[in-house]
Amino acid sequence: MPLYFLGLGFIMLGAGLMDYFDSLVPMAACASAGVMLSAPLVKQLVRRFLGRRMDQSAD
Repeated sequence: MPLYFLGLGFIMLGAGLMDYFDSLVPMAACASAGVMLSAPLVKQLVRRFLGRRMDQSAD
């Protein structure tokens, strides 16, 4: 979970830098870092969801 919040922080930083530099490059770089940092959380949620579906289908 801390990596997810760090990724959100990068996205906010990118938005601020985008306004400061008047360029889309900082937002693109920080958004891609945010996506990479949130990937482990998404994988964990998908595994949890699929595990529940497998348990329900076995009943």
